[in-house]
Amino acid sequence: MKRKITSLFVWAAALFTVVSGYAQHQDHGYFQCGTDQQQAKAFAENPQLKADWEAREAQEILRDQQDFANNYGRNERNSVSVQSPPTYIIPVVFHVIHDYGTENISDAQILDQMRILNEDFRKLNADTASIVSQFVGIADDSEIEFRLANIDPNGNCTNGIDRIASMETYIGDDGSKLNSWPRNRYLNVWVVRTISSGAAGYAYLPGGAPTAAVDGIIILSTYVGSIGTGNPTTARALTHEIGHFLNLQHTWGSTNNPNVACGNDGVSDTPVTKGWTSCNLTSNAICTANVQENVQNFMDYSYCYRMFTAGQCTRMRAALNNSAGQRNQLSTATTHTATGILNNPPNTCAPKADFTPVDKRFVCEGGSVTFSDLAWNGPVTSWSWQFPGGTPSTSTDSIPTVQYNTAGSYAVTLTVSNAAGSNSITRTAHVVVSPTTAQYSASPYTEGFENATNVTQDWFIINPQGNGWVRSTTTAATGSACMRLDNTTAMLGTMDEMMSPSLNLSAIGATSMTFKVAYAQRQTGDADKLRVLVSTDCGATWSQRYSKTGATLSTANATTAAYVPTAAQWRTETVTFTSAMQNAANIRIKFEFTSDGGNDIWIDDINLNAPTSVNAPEAGVNEFSVFPNPTNDNTMIAFNLENQENLQIRVLDMTGREVLNVFNGSMAAGNHQIPLNVNTLSAGTYFIRVEMNDGRAVTQKLLVQ
Repeated sequence: MKRKITSLFVWAAALFTVVSGYAQHQDHGYFQCGTDQQQAKAFAENPQLKADWEAREAQEILRDQQDFANNYGRNERNSVSVQSPPTYIIPVVFHVIHDYGTENISDAQILDQMRILNEDFRKLNADTASIVSQFVGIADDSEIEFRLANIDPNGNCTNGIDRIASMETYIGDDGSKLNSWPRNRYLNVWVVRTISSGAAGYAYLPGGAPTAAVDGIIILSTYVGSIGTGNPTTARALTHEIGHFLNLQHTWGSTNNPNVACGNDGVSDTPVTKGWTSCNLTSNAICTANVQENVQNFMDYSYCYRMFTAGQCTRMRAALNNSAGQRNQLSTATTHTATGILNNPPNTCAPKADFTPVDKRFVCEGGSVTFSDLAWNGPVTSWSWQFPGGTPSTSTDSIPTVQYNTAGSYAVTLTVSNAAGSNSITRTAHVVVSPTTAQYSASPYTEGFENATNVTQDWFIINPQGNGWVRSTTTAATGSACMRLDNTTAMLGTMDEMMSPSLNLSAIGATSMTFKVAYAQRQTGDADKLRVLVSTDCGATWSQRYSKTGATLSTANATTAAYVPTAAQWRTETVTFTSAMQNAANIRIKFEFTSDGGNDIWIDDINLNAPTSVNAPEAGVNEFSVFPNPTNDNTMIAFNLENQENLQIRVLDMTGREVLNVFNGSMAAGNHQIPLNVNTLSAGTYFIRVEMNDGRAVTQKLLVQ
C-alpha cells in the first residue's frame, strides 16, 4: 500500500470552502451528508472558532502521522476482527423530535442502530468478509463502543431515548436540537423528519460547534437502523456522521462534492480519491498510479461501505484524547459512572406517559375515538385512563376506544406505571365533539369577532405554542375586533388552527364564503401559508377550498416590524363550496396557518349566505343580483319581475335595522336596474331586501369597503 503525506494547508483549506446549492438527499442514490456545509457556515459566522480549530488541527495531523507510523505494524497484525474489551465506551442519547408521525421511531429501531454502530466500529460487521484484497490488511477495529445512557443529566433513570413532541421535526437544523444533554458526558443524536438543508444528517468536528448545546449529530428518521422506517442500505449513515464527530473527513476531503476532483482526508493510509457515489470496486489508478481507491470506506458515499482504515481509527482515538469539543471527557470513569452505561443489567426506569388518538380528535355526538398509548423511557405494566364526558369514563386498556355522546370539548388523562414508578399526562380540550344538530342554521351566518364570548364558546382554536390565533381589538377590517395570529414569535413549521362552530347550510344552500385577510411577509421569500378547509363529517376528514402562500397571501409590503394592517390593507377573499357542502346540515370551516417565519396575519368578517345570484320565482323575482359587489361607491341592483308589483327595496345592517330606503311603490313587470349610492354607509356587511306587499321577499348581501 502506497502511503501518502498530506499537506496540512491544502487539506484544511478545503474545509472552509462554502459549497452552496447542494441537492436534496432524496434526489440521489446515496447518502447526502451536510457536515461540510454546516461546519463551513459555523466558521464563516465565527472566525475565531475557525482560527482555534485550525491551530489545533495543525498539531493533530502531525501527531496522527507519527502515531500511525509507530503503530502500523500492530494494525497489520490485527487485520481480523477482535473481541478484546473496548478502549473507549461512549454514552449515547437519542432525542427523537416528532409530531406523532412515523418519525417517532420505535425503541427497537434505535437498538438496531446501536447494534450496527458497535459492529461497524469494532470491525465485527459481517460484510468485512467482502472487503477487497487491497484493503484487508488495513481495515481495523477502532476499539470504540457505544451504549445508551442509563442515567440522565439530572440523575434520573433513562433508557437513553428522549422523546420530544415538537414541530421542529419538520425543520431539522441547529434550532431543532432540543433538550441537549451535556456534550462532555453524552453523544447527542437528534432524530427528525426533515432536515432543512436537504441533507440526511450532519455533525460538527471536534471543537467546531458554534455552541456546546448543538454539538452532536442530527439525522433523518429514515436513516436510523435497518428496521421500521430505516433500511439496511442507509443504516450506516450514523456510522459516517460519528466518523465526522470524531474528526474524520470524507475520503476525498472536506467538501460535499464527490466524484469531482481528486483529494484526500489527511489520513495516511486512505488513498487519494475523487469519492464515489456508486460501488466501483475496480477503481484503480483513478487519482494515483497503481493505487486503488477505498470505495468501501465508511467515509465515502458509496453504499458498499464496510470499513475504517487503521489510520482513521488512530485519528478517532486521538480525538477522544483531545480536549477539543470536550471529546476527551466522553469515555472516562467519571462519565461512565455519571451516565450509568456500565450498569449490568441496565436499571429499569419508570415510564413517561404520552398518547395520541389513532385517527381523529373531532367527532360528532355519538362518535368514538381510539387512543394509542405512546409511553416511553420504561416498560409499562399498567394503564389508567380518565375520559370525562366519555363512555367508558375510565379504562385500564393500553389502546381504549371511547364514545362521546354530548357536544363539547373534553380532557384526557393517562397514568402509566411499572415497578419503578408511575407518570401522568393530561391534555385539556383534547377531544372536540360536534352536535348532530348544527349550532347555527340561520341565514346569513356572519362572524366579525365583536363578541368575545362567541369566540371562546363557539370557535375551537389550536395554538401548539400558545401564541397563535387570539381575538384582538388593536385593529379590525370593520367594527372593533378581529382575529390575529402572532407569527413573529412562532416556531418555524408551527401549524395553528381556528375552527368554526358547526353550521347548517341546508336551508340556504350557500355556494361560497367570504372573509377578510391582512398579512405581510417579514422578508421577501417568506412562505407562510394560509389554508381554508371544510369538513362535513365533524372533522374526521377535511377538504381544502383555499390556499395562498407568501407573496400571494400578502396584502402589504414586507416589514420586519410587527405587522398591524391599515384600513386599506385588508383584502376580501372568497371560498367556494362543492355541491355536497352547499347543502350540508353540519359543516365546519377551519382556518389553518403554517409559519415560515414571516409576519402576523389577521382575519375578520367571515360571511356565509345564500348564493350571490338568486332565481326566486316563488317571490315573483328572477335573476336578482348586485354588482359590483363588494363596492366602495356606487353599485347596481338588478332583477326581473314576472308581474307588476307593489314592493319595497331596503338596505339593512347586520342586525336587521333599516339604513337606507331605496324604493317604495309600484313597479312594472320586466327587467329593472336601480342604482345605489353607498357613500353614506360605513364599511361593513349589509343586506339588500326586495319585499312585496304580500310578504314575499328575496335578500342579497352587499359588502361595502
